[in-house]
Amino acid sequence: MIKKRFRKIFRLTILIAARQIWKLLCNLYQLLNQPFLTIKTLLKERDKSQIFLLSLMAIMPAIFYVSARLVWDRYRYGFVLNSVGMVFLVVSTIELIIFTYLGFWLFKCLFKK
Repeated sequence: MIKKRFRKIFRLTILIAARQIWKLLCNLYQLLNQPFLTIKTLLKERDKSQIFLLSLMAIMPAIFYVSARLVWDRYRYGFVLNSVGMVFLVVSTIELIIFTYLGFWLFKCLFKK
């Protein structure tokens, strides 16, 4: 009885994850082709899970760099270094480009007359 419930919950979890991943990939593709309509649709539907996933995808380069930097510095030097370096500049530039792109279209959607 418990095994059946576990299987059913696991199956439902897989289906929900597949649905969310599919919608995320569709939204990422549509953000490149039709950013105004995609953001407008997300705001109109109030799909908080997709908005959260898209926001997470936007900040992922910074999260990945900081976590890799912490692990590598801890492994290599035994402590976290204070200096950052060229990679930090590249990651910051990528983040700035992503946030400028998303911010521009979000501003256009929110303040369109």
